[in-house]
Amino acid sequence: MRKHFIVGTAGHVDHGKSSLIRALTGIETDRLPEEKARGLSIDLGFAHLALPGDVVAGIVDVPGHERFLKNMLAGVGGYDVGLLVVDAQEGVMPQTKEHVEILELLRTPQGLVAITKADLVDAEFLELVTEELRDFLKDTLWGNAAMVPVSSKTGSGLEELRQKLGRLLGGLTVRDRKARFRLPIDRVFVKPGFGTVVTGSLWSGSLSKGTRMQLWPSGREVRVRGLHVHGQEVEEAVAGQRVAVNLSGVDSDEVKRGMLLATPDWLNPTQRCDVRLQVSPRAARALKHRARLRVYHGTSEVFGRALLLEGEELGSSQSGLVQLLLDEALVMLPGDRLILRDFTSSYTIGGAEVLEPLAQAHRRHDEEALLQLQKKEMGGLHQRLLAELQGSLSRSAAQLAAQLQLPVEEVEQGLAQLQELDQAVWLGKAWAASASLEEVREGLLGLVAGLQQKSPWKSGWRKEELLKQLGHAQPRFAEECLTYLLEQGQLQLAGRLLSLPGHRPELTRAQQQSLENLEQKLLQEAFTPPNWSELSALLKIDAAMWKVLETYLLETGRAEKLAPDLGLLTQTLEQGRLKLAELPAPFAASQARDALQTSRKFVIPLLEYFDQVGFTQRHGEVRSIRPARP
Repeated sequence: MRKHFIVGTAGHVDHGKSSLIRALTGIETDRLPEEKARGLSIDLGFAHLALPGDVVAGIVDVPGHERFLKNMLAGVGGYDVGLLVVDAQEGVMPQTKEHVEILELLRTPQGLVAITKADLVDAEFLELVTEELRDFLKDTLWGNAAMVPVSSKTGSGLEELRQKLGRLLGGLTVRDRKARFRLPIDRVFVKPGFGTVVTGSLWSGSLSKGTRMQLWPSGREVRVRGLHVHGQEVEEAVAGQRVAVNLSGVDSDEVKRGMLLATPDWLNPTQRCDVRLQVSPRAARALKHRARLRVYHGTSEVFGRALLLEGEELGSSQSGLVQLLLDEALVMLPGDRLILRDFTSSYTIGGAEVLEPLAQAHRRHDEEALLQLQKKEMGGLHQRLLAELQGSLSRSAAQLAAQLQLPVEEVEQGLAQLQELDQAVWLGKAWAASASLEEVREGLLGLVAGLQQKSPWKSGWRKEELLKQLGHAQPRFAEECLTYLLEQGQLQLAGRLLSLPGHRPELTRAQQQSLENLEQKLLQEAFTPPNWSELSALLKIDAAMWKVLETYLLETGRAEKLAPDLGLLTQTLEQGRLKLAELPAPFAASQARDALQTSRKFVIPLLEYFDQVGFTQRHGEVRSIRPARP
């Protein structure tokens, strides 16, 4: 399989970057009239190069002048290999240092150094320049980078450079072609007869003619009308290639550099993201809380503020957790790299790794928020899923996929693995972290156990009462956990009351004696009972005892309240059912009154109760016994 990679230049102005690319590829990367007139690269240039080992490099040539650093930053985000170009006559210069620093902050995987204009210096001077370069690069990611003296004029060293570049790229892992598609747009133009064309370095996935895509951050839907790779029309483009895409459904004035072409229904624009920020050792001053800055991601540049989450400032070489509040929306994924420059664009502040692209506002020094960000920083799908589920939140796989901007299938697989590891649990409608569930479980079961010990005469407690007493910060999550515990048999439900499994209400000897006296009184009075609210005074029961007895009678089902001041024992009600069932159907209220030996005051609420529970059914002024259901 042919391997495709993106190689990009870096280096000081006039060090021969464009000349080197032209000598290697035969392609002129300076395409603007002003560039040709001045002999100075102003904007990005592009070329391609076939290399040994069936490797093809798409080449991005960036301007070296400090005034055009913005354009340089639009090209470097997708490098697989950085080609550092240094003039043998001048050695390390200011933009050499800044470009290397930027490539380091972007974590560019590999580097190669071309020492240009080697034909203009003698061997001794070339050796000195090489040593200077090695000393400069020794503490960078490129400390072991190969260095090749070359001359674009005579051609010396070019073949060696090709061979080293081919071997270097051949040892790299190709970008994921099965991933979702992302193409940061670095150029927009109109081609007569075709319409809008955009170009970019294809970061991930693949793209075919006729497919539907979205433009971000607007979310505008477009269709791929045609594809070109390295000047050739193709049916499909894959990750690691330089691609030109002919779009339909959008005019050229609606597209600009900095936008992103991507697989539809996946990404979400954001103006607030959490990052790990690394301040450059060369930063001119410390980064303070709420400092204004410029944020570079892919080919885009936006203004924003740095909200420091851990301290008041970040000095040279320091790192910290920071929330970036952006003036305009960007579309990012966890792990993406950012370059940060000061508001006036006079120096590079540092680089950042995106931890949470769709961040919520945090309080500063919030220990829980910092802990979750640190977990996300640990990397890996499992940690990211757990970080999203921590904090007592339940999420569906679809919600998690949207937050993490990942395929639902990948998230579902990760959740299943976490479940096997007892780190995530399915609550029935959503997923939760096992640790969060355990926290609620311990709180709920401990609460119920304490209540049962304090009030053993109670049959249980209503769900709403328990949740209120629990006082959890996330009531909805606590309710989901309660339902889960009930389904798992860790709580039992009797009527509408919850308790621990096996719990039965219990009375003391004194309470039992008072209960027997109360029940005896109610049995004696049968269908003409005393006013319920007067029973305690009638039987000389104090308020505390009455509360126990009333609760016990009603919760255990030994009595029923038919009205605020009317209560009957369940066995009395059963006697009433039997007597009414003996009446000829239909029967009037007066017949029921006589059968029960009571008065209208009591029989009407009693009959209405029987209507409500489905024992009787009313037909105007008469009633009949409702047939039993089969």
